[in-house]
Amino acid sequence: MKALIHRGTHEIGGTLIELTSGESRILLDAGFPLFLGGKAIDKDVAKKPPEELLELGVLPPISGLYSWDVPGFDGIVISHAHPDHYGLLKYVHPDIPVYLSAGTKTLIDVTQTFHEAFNISDPYPINARLFEMYKPFSVGAFTVMPYLMDHSAFDAAAFEISAEGKTVIYSGDFRGHGRKPRCLPSFIKQATKHADVLFTEGTMLSRSDELTPSEEALENDIINELKDKTGIALVQLSSQNIDRLVTFYKATKKLDRTFAVDGYTAYVLHKLNSLGNRIPHPSSSCRDLAVFYPSPQGGIFGNQLDPKYAMMFHPYKITKQQVEERQNNLVMVVRPSVKSYLERCNLSGGTYFYSLWKGYRDEKQLAFENWLKERGFHDVYLHTSGHARVADIKLLIDGLEPKKIVPIHTLTPDALAGYSDKAVTKEDGVAFEV
Repeated sequence: MKALIHRGTHEIGGTLIELTSGESRILLDAGFPLFLGGKAIDKDVAKKPPEELLELGVLPPISGLYSWDVPGFDGIVISHAHPDHYGLLKYVHPDIPVYLSAGTKTLIDVTQTFHEAFNISDPYPINARLFEMYKPFSVGAFTVMPYLMDHSAFDAAAFEISAEGKTVIYSGDFRGHGRKPRCLPSFIKQATKHADVLFTEGTMLSRSDELTPSEEALENDIINELKDKTGIALVQLSSQNIDRLVTFYKATKKLDRTFAVDGYTAYVLHKLNSLGNRIPHPSSSCRDLAVFYPSPQGGIFGNQLDPKYAMMFHPYKITKQQVEERQNNLVMVVRPSVKSYLERCNLSGGTYFYSLWKGYRDEKQLAFENWLKERGFHDVYLHTSGHARVADIKLLIDGLEPKKIVPIHTLTPDALAGYSDKAVTKEDGVAFEV
């Protein structure tokens, strides 16, 4: 078996790892990069034609992968629904099967449904093959075993891949301080020990001094921040970060407030709950969860979704007038695009939580924050990483005892050598024997 990391040895995001065994080829993740030339990539880059993306290096020169080439892969295995792990699927040959969990596919489908509202690339088909956690499946000569992992993306997976008597373990993105902390020790207990290679994410290797409280700790922080305050609480977070939504929802319930989400967030929660997951969602069983419809999402619901979805949240709708009247009793999910909606609600100040990585704060975001401050909002940064603490990476290494450890999804791969003498730094585009 051979391995080739097309991108990720010295970079966070945009992960692509190729494994070959005889005539079989598989790709672990197909990520769109987060950075280009050392700077955060502009969303509009994704709208450039493929030939420009190849020239820029956004699309690595991988034979047999893209739609304009003869397909040369048995399959692509996607770990989770973050674009830096699946964003290149748009360019993949439609005959190549894409293996992913039901939750991951649902989140990708939802993102494509709302592509217009969020100014992202047009929808594209995926030759999807669903896998179930802890049930092995075959891709060409490879046997793949997926394991549920704790990450800021719902239904994220790590993989154990075997062929030719060799075993590779790919951690995907993971952590041990989310709402599923048992996933990491369970994975360590069940996965094969002494694997030939462990590919572990190392995002936090360069940010080891960053505070990483648990989601439960964040929940307590929210309660302590709001328990003696009046005024509405506005929350900016990723609507696909289910752990964080649950954190705010639980805190809101304990404060005896109502949690108000926009139509897009409501749709995300509904679709994931429909898979059999116990997730708070607009329903008769979650009467403390309301839905508001800011423009242009109201138009999206009316024009792009099946009518049954366009109307299904109306029993739980909260109007602008009700937001104004009940503002002292609301915790409300927002983003810069709902500014005009908030203006029409006549809010009297309150608390604004920013619950995302600070690196996402561009000029538009800063302008939104300043606008809120001018209207009497007190801002609070409340966040924790979706990635593994160094202690969790060490726990993974010590528990699995692999023969070789290759750090990926990191800016500082050499830092791993300080935690294990099995660590080996690789370069993008250079194949090696497993």
